[in-house]
Amino acid sequence: MFENKIVHSLPEVLYKDKESGIVKKKRFEPIRIYNSLRKETELSEQDAEKITLDVFRFITSSNLKILTAPLIRELVSYSLLRFGFEIARLQNTRIGFPYNDLKDKISECNNIAELKDFIYTWVIEEFNEVKKLIETSNISE
Repeated sequence: MFENKIVHSLPEVLYKDKESGIVKKKRFEPIRIYNSLRKETELSEQDAEKITLDVFRFITSSNLKILTAPLIRELVSYSLLRFGFEIARLQNTRIGFPYNDLKDKISECNNIAELKDFIYTWVIEEFNEVKKLIETSNISE
Protein backbone atom coordinates (compact mmCIF):
# COMPACT_ATOMS: atom_id res chain seq x y z
CA MET A 1 0.00 0.00 0.00
CA PHE A 2 2.88 2.40 0.76
CA GLU A 3 6.09 3.06 -1.10
CA ASN A 4 8.93 2.13 1.30
CA LYS A 5 11.25 4.68 -0.25
CA ILE A 6 8.75 7.45 0.52
CA VAL A 7 8.05 6.20 4.05
CA HIS A 8 11.77 6.14 4.88
CA SER A 9 12.18 9.73 3.65
CA LEU A 10 9.68 11.07 6.20
CA PRO A 11 10.66 12.40 9.62
CA GLU A 12 10.44 10.07 12.58
CA VAL A 13 7.31 10.31 14.71
CA LEU A 14 7.61 11.71 18.22
CA TYR A 15 5.26 9.91 20.57
CA LYS A 16 4.83 9.32 24.28
CA ASP A 17 5.30 5.68 25.25
CA LYS A 18 2.15 4.56 27.09
CA GLU A 19 4.03 2.33 29.54
CA SER A 20 7.05 4.46 30.43
CA GLY A 21 5.63 7.94 29.75
CA ILE A 22 8.88 8.80 27.95
CA VAL A 23 8.83 10.65 24.61
CA LYS A 24 10.41 8.47 21.95
CA LYS A 25 11.06 8.54 18.22
CA LYS A 26 9.89 5.88 15.81
CA ARG A 27 9.84 5.48 12.04
CA PHE A 28 6.51 6.60 10.55
CA GLU A 29 4.36 3.56 9.79
CA PRO A 30 1.16 4.44 7.89
CA ILE A 31 -0.26 1.00 8.64
CA ARG A 32 -0.61 2.13 12.27
CA ILE A 33 -3.19 4.70 11.12
CA TYR A 34 -5.15 1.93 9.41
CA ASN A 35 -4.89 -0.37 12.43
CA SER A 36 -6.01 2.39 14.81
CA LEU A 37 -8.99 3.24 12.62
CA ARG A 38 -10.05 -0.41 12.51
CA LYS A 39 -9.62 -0.79 16.28
CA GLU A 40 -11.01 2.56 17.47
CA THR A 41 -13.79 3.25 14.94
CA GLU A 42 -16.48 1.35 13.10
CA LEU A 43 -15.00 2.07 9.66
CA SER A 44 -14.90 -0.71 7.09
CA GLU A 45 -11.55 -1.97 5.83
CA GLN A 46 -12.09 -0.03 2.60
CA ASP A 47 -12.92 3.24 4.37
CA ALA A 48 -10.02 2.86 6.83
CA GLU A 49 -7.70 2.34 3.87
CA LYS A 50 -9.12 5.42 2.10
CA ILE A 51 -8.48 7.61 5.17
CA THR A 52 -5.01 6.13 5.71
CA LEU A 53 -4.01 6.82 2.11
CA ASP A 54 -5.40 10.35 2.28
CA VAL A 55 -3.39 11.14 5.42
CA PHE A 56 -0.29 9.42 4.01
CA ARG A 57 -0.50 11.50 0.84
CA PHE A 58 -0.89 14.69 2.85
CA ILE A 59 2.10 13.90 5.07
CA THR A 60 4.32 12.96 2.13
CA SER A 61 3.44 16.12 0.22
CA SER A 62 3.73 18.52 3.17
CA ASN A 63 7.48 18.53 3.77
CA LEU A 64 6.94 18.32 7.53
CA LYS A 65 10.03 18.61 9.71
CA ILE A 66 8.31 17.51 12.92
CA LEU A 67 5.79 14.70 12.93
CA THR A 68 4.06 13.86 16.21
CA ALA A 69 1.48 11.26 17.13
CA PRO A 70 -1.03 14.01 18.10
CA LEU A 71 -0.49 15.72 14.73
CA ILE A 72 -1.17 12.46 12.91
CA ARG A 73 -4.38 12.05 14.93
CA GLU A 74 -5.41 15.62 13.99
CA LEU A 75 -4.78 14.88 10.32
CA VAL A 76 -6.80 11.68 10.57
CA SER A 77 -9.64 13.63 12.21
CA TYR A 78 -9.57 16.19 9.41
CA SER A 79 -9.62 13.47 6.77
CA LEU A 80 -12.49 11.68 8.49
CA LEU A 81 -14.52 14.90 8.41
CA ARG A 82 -13.55 15.59 4.81
CA PHE A 83 -15.01 12.24 3.78
CA GLY A 84 -18.12 12.62 5.95
CA PHE A 85 -17.24 10.17 8.74
CA GLU A 86 -18.39 12.33 11.66
CA ILE A 87 -19.01 9.47 14.10
CA ALA A 88 -15.63 7.91 13.33
CA ARG A 89 -14.09 11.35 13.92
CA LEU A 90 -15.69 11.45 17.36
CA GLN A 91 -14.44 7.92 18.05
CA ASN A 92 -10.95 9.01 16.97
CA THR A 93 -10.92 12.29 18.90
CA ARG A 94 -8.21 13.24 21.32
CA ILE A 95 -9.55 14.41 24.66
CA GLY A 96 -7.68 17.00 26.69
CA PHE A 97 -6.50 20.59 26.48
CA PRO A 98 -5.04 22.91 23.88
CA TYR A 99 -1.43 23.71 24.81
CA ASN A 100 -1.98 27.38 25.70
CA ASP A 101 -5.11 26.72 27.75
CA LEU A 102 -3.25 24.22 29.91
CA LYS A 103 -0.17 26.45 30.12
CA ASP A 104 -2.35 29.32 31.40
CA LYS A 105 -4.14 27.09 33.91
CA ILE A 106 -0.83 25.76 35.24
CA SER A 107 0.57 29.28 35.65
CA GLU A 108 -2.51 30.55 37.50
CA CYS A 109 -2.90 27.54 39.79
CA ASN A 110 -0.84 27.39 42.99
CA ASN A 111 -2.19 24.12 44.35
CA ILE A 112 -1.14 20.92 42.54
CA ALA A 113 -4.07 18.94 43.98
CA GLU A 114 -6.50 21.58 42.71
CA LEU A 115 -4.84 21.48 39.28
CA LYS A 116 -5.04 17.68 39.14
CA ASP A 117 -8.69 17.80 40.15
CA PHE A 118 -9.41 20.43 37.49
CA ILE A 119 -7.66 18.40 34.77
CA TYR A 120 -9.34 15.14 35.82
CA THR A 121 -12.79 16.73 35.97
CA TRP A 122 -12.34 18.49 32.61
CA VAL A 123 -11.18 15.32 30.84
CA ILE A 124 -13.95 13.14 32.30
CA GLU A 125 -16.61 15.72 31.40
CA GLU A 126 -15.24 16.05 27.86
CA PHE A 127 -15.11 12.26 27.50
CA ASN A 128 -18.72 11.95 28.67
CA GLU A 129 -19.87 14.64 26.21
CA VAL A 130 -18.13 12.91 23.29
CA LYS A 131 -19.52 9.54 24.39
CA LYS A 132 -23.03 11.04 24.53
CA LEU A 133 -22.63 12.44 20.99
CA ILE A 134 -21.50 9.05 19.69
CA GLU A 135 -24.34 7.20 21.40
CA THR A 136 -26.97 9.73 20.32
CA SER A 137 -25.73 9.68 16.73
CA ASN A 138 -25.75 5.88 16.61
CA ILE A 139 -29.37 5.81 17.77
CA SER A 140 -30.51 8.15 15.01
CA GLU A 141 -28.77 6.23 12.20
